[in-house]
Amino acid sequence: MNVRILAAAALSCAVAVSFATDKTATRTFERTLNVAASPNVSVATGSGYIHLHSGSDKQIHIIGHVHPNNSWFSGDSSSRVEEIVNHPPIIQNGNSIRIGPERHNGDLYNNIAIDYDISLPTSSAINATTGSGSIQIQDVGSTLKAVSGSGTVHAQGIHGPADLQTGSGNIELQQVASGDVRAQTGSGSIRLNGVSGGLKAGTGSGSIEASGQPTSGWKLDTGSGSIHLTLGPSARYSLNASTGSGSIDTASPITIQGRIDKHHVSGAVNGGGPMILANTGSGSIEIK
Repeated sequence: MNVRILAAAALSCAVAVSFATDKTATRTFERTLNVAASPNVSVATGSGYIHLHSGSDKQIHIIGHVHPNNSWFSGDSSSRVEEIVNHPPIIQNGNSIRIGPERHNGDLYNNIAIDYDISLPTSSAINATTGSGSIQIQDVGSTLKAVSGSGTVHAQGIHGPADLQTGSGNIELQQVASGDVRAQTGSGSIRLNGVSGGLKAGTGSGSIEASGQPTSGWKLDTGSGSIHLTLGPSARYSLNASTGSGSIDTASPITIQGRIDKHHVSGAVNGGGPMILANTGSGSIEIK
């Protein structure tokens, strides 16, 4: 029994050393690129986070944190980390910037993670993708596409259309200028503020909250969770809402079309307008 306890303790120490090695093995590179005011910026990492925020109107400043994704089985990862730091995956072609490895460079980046902290012009057109990790964007983006295989997507102060997707994780958006919005997560909640345009939001399991002004159709769907919309008392829209199990409440008077059903409501608010389709398999729907 004592031998087993000692062996377990030794294994625990080995794992602790491995984790410590991961931290000390992180290397960092920095690059500054001169650009025009509205660059097209693509950022991709197989494993790691992406953080973007507003900076100079004529420069992009990139900080990359490179480290083994799993040093326990990393093999020659230290030499490959060094290679990446000395030759970062950054390509500039005029006002188009690509940050991140090309697909055919898989051997060099195998079991390597890169976290990105980037400042860029406010009016940048952004495409950000991570296989596993969070995406955070603050006060930057004339257009935005952000995709994570597994991780949260938070975008604040977006100045135009936004397409936000994650396989598993929460999505949050604050939009400060008009543009259509798409938000899709396999499992997680969705919170959208200031939407001015069309909207398509869906989650397999989680709640949906959205506020703003529908200037074209909205479609919201959750397999299990509540839907809460804040549109204001003067908003004009047509509503088709249904829930498998839960209540449907509207703060504004609604002219009902068809028969009255506590699990399905169809009608016009303030004379009607853009169609709002709201559906939940299990949960309440509230519109105010």
